[in-house]
Amino acid sequence: MIHSIFHSSASRRRGFSLIELMIALLLGTLVVAGLINVLIANRQAYHLQEANNFNQQNMRFAMDRIGWSLRMADFWGGVGSGAITPSGGPTITGKGACTSAWALAVASGSAPGAGGVFGYDGQAAGGTAFPLSGCIGGDIANYVAGSDVLVVRYADTDAVPTSGGTSGIVSKKIYLQARTGVRGELFANTVPTDLPNTDQGVSTYPYALEMYYLRPCSDPGTGGVCTAASDGGHPIPTLMRLRLQDDGTLINEPVVEGVEQLQFEYGVKAAGSSDATPIAYVDADAVTDWADVTSVRVGYVLRSQTRDTGLPHDFDSGGKTTADANYATRLSSNCEYGITSTGGAKSWGCDNYAIGQLGSSPQQFTRAQMTAVVQVRNRMRLIGG
Repeated sequence: MIHSIFHSSASRRRGFSLIELMIALLLGTLVVAGLINVLIANRQAYHLQEANNFNQQNMRFAMDRIGWSLRMADFWGGVGSGAITPSGGPTITGKGACTSAWALAVASGSAPGAGGVFGYDGQAAGGTAFPLSGCIGGDIANYVAGSDVLVVRYADTDAVPTSGGTSGIVSKKIYLQARTGVRGELFANTVPTDLPNTDQGVSTYPYALEMYYLRPCSDPGTGGVCTAASDGGHPIPTLMRLRLQDDGTLINEPVVEGVEQLQFEYGVKAAGSSDATPIAYVDADAVTDWADVTSVRVGYVLRSQTRDTGLPHDFDSGGKTTADANYATRLSSNCEYGITSTGGAKSWGCDNYAIGQLGSSPQQFTRAQMTAVVQVRNRMRLIGG
């Protein structure tokens, strides 16, 4: 009886066998491995969604910035651009082909690249044909070949109170003094005396010049030229703006990172017509009279700034070569491109634009596309009025 009791107690204290422990460890390892995979997948999904959200925010900001400039274009304080003359020969410190005369050419057709709205079609990757040589720093190395360039000129609506002479005027800053419905003068340093700001209907506005283009990197570094080593060895294509500063100089500044392609099409009204409604949208090279442009179609592709190596992201900007050509939202009539899941080119049709410009493994970036039409409202009002 005593033996039976001790035997039963020993059996209960025996614990797990080696086989049971191995099975428990195996099951525990499988559970932990599954949890780790779930956490990794969630982390990747989070970063992918974060990149998409960042893309969406940048897309809206880019469109807001370009759209605002276009809606301001050709505002001259109630004066037609053809009635604006320089006063005392105001000048700015130009950059290469972006000279003082080019920057201050407000009337369409008065000089090459003049007017409240003007565009340059996508240029080739090299050669001397680039029309804005010296304007963007580093020239062709700081320009995304095949992308379009937009120039806008206008007077800022925040009128400046002046009382003649140099009162209220920032030195070297360019201003427009305009008498509504009559004429205007561009000046710097000293307020013109023949259009006194105290007269009825006369106002003084800061003059603005902006040019939008794409640069293949965000930070060129100390050399000022984009290379494969820029942005820590991973160049980020960036929407740039050339802007006239208060000191009469031009500055190139980044607006939005990640813009891979930029295209503009221009809505032109019928020549000589008082109806401002566009009859066609054409590329910059096909515009015969920039004074007839009353709206601009803006199209661009924005890519994420981080790679996703978990799965490929193919892309197609749409256009005339797609299966749904009649319903596709194209980037522009002379630029549509796509990227396969293996990083190759598909449906490639961008003038002067090559897949090699996208770097290695372009399928590892998510991309988003946006197209919108912006009215040049000041010009439409002038024509319609």
